[in-house]
Amino acid sequence: MSDNHAAIHDSLRRQLAAVNCVAPIVDCIRKMRVAGLTDNEIAGLFRHEADELDETAMTKDGEVDPAA
Repeated sequence: MSDNHAAIHDSLRRQLAAVNCVAPIVDCIRKMRVAGLTDNEIAGLFRHEADELDETAMTKDGEVDPAA
């Protein structure tokens, strides 16, 4: 991983920790693993949801809505 890539990951971790998002995400992943989902299936679910969030954050003119 490049230094820039590592710095981005560190920044995202700090941002998530600041709003207490990490623990619920980790808990969700643990529950999905207990339910028998593979890491690839879990990652796919998160990617799908992230794509849906991206779609709802877009305004009609293609600009990202900062309020979303």
